[in-house]
Amino acid sequence: MTSLVTSSSVYFNKVWEKEMTYAIGENAEFGIACLGITHPHTSGRVKAFQRLPGARLMGAYDDSPLLAPFIDALGLEARTKEAILADPNVHAVLVHPKSHSMANLAIEALEAGKAVLCEKPAGRGSADTAQIVEVVERTGGLFQVGYCWRFAPSVDKMQEVLSSGRLGKVLQVRAHAGCSHNEAATPHMNQPGDIGGAMFVIACHLIDRILLHFGVPQSVNARITKFVSAFGSDSREDAGGAILNYADKLVTVDFMSWDPLSWTESWDLSAYGTEGIMHSCPLPSSYKIYDSGRNGFQQGWKEWRETSFPEIWATKKTVYSPEIAEIGNPIYFDREAAAFVGSLRSGSASAVSATQAHNVNHLLEALFKSSALSGAEVEVAV
Repeated sequence: MTSLVTSSSVYFNKVWEKEMTYAIGENAEFGIACLGITHPHTSGRVKAFQRLPGARLMGAYDDSPLLAPFIDALGLEARTKEAILADPNVHAVLVHPKSHSMANLAIEALEAGKAVLCEKPAGRGSADTAQIVEVVERTGGLFQVGYCWRFAPSVDKMQEVLSSGRLGKVLQVRAHAGCSHNEAATPHMNQPGDIGGAMFVIACHLIDRILLHFGVPQSVNARITKFVSAFGSDSREDAGGAILNYADKLVTVDFMSWDPLSWTESWDLSAYGTEGIMHSCPLPSSYKIYDSGRNGFQQGWKEWRETSFPEIWATKKTVYSPEIAEIGNPIYFDREAAAFVGSLRSGSASAVSATQAHNVNHLLEALFKSSALSGAEVEVAV
């Protein structure tokens, strides 16, 4: 199993930073193209950049027959991979193929001097993301992985509360996530060579949040279960549970592959401290905080919920997304695109780095290894 990345990564060397900032300017138009379009999130991200001031969509590449209906629906031009990578007016690419091609396309783009926004989990496992980390550090390129749900205001608020010490000493954390729309049985969730199915492709969002808030655990104990009698053999796993062991806290994680809700309403990350409690949900974004009254805040509960919206997260299948419904609600992709372009224009560090993508995959591999050992403890940190 590929080791964890613990050193801080530099995402822009000075030469590349100056070239890219000069090339696109602070307010100038910049070009962005697609390398791979078969991931169901592709259309949502393309539409986000089409709404973004200054962005110019400059074509798409894929060897899939889905490319023709995709470019027709999105108003793009079909181009070869070589043409996109050689075009000096293409400053960034969206890498959105199936998992087996993510790392190779991302690496080719980085080595061609392009900034990369790559769909999560950025490959089939930590062996792929380790290669991306190496290329990012060698080239100084901008790489952002598509953990879009972390751009919820409730996630930012939880990070703020945890960092401030408002909850006192946090000793226990509970985290739940699920896969909806029966996606767990689709080929997209069961790609050959992937770490796992829905527990890998969807639960990685939750693991990203845990690493964002609490860092890397020392070890894990996990059980990832398949109930063949209940759901058949089309999906890899139906439910999972794990304990992430830290020096000063326990984080318990549970996941279900058959969430009946359309959004991520059941997703919850709750932190329990000696001076307070906080619950945080990504979509619809909400949080709830209890203060003890001994932490500088009035005792009691405070609640916040983002204004609700008319569009559900996933809407319907299309001719270019026949397996899984394309994304209908754009809010996270808009925020994610803005963060990516902010890094691209300013030369600042990636909002969701290659190192983060690698550590998420490394931790997921530890969970699957522990499950294969009937829940035995598996070390993670180095």
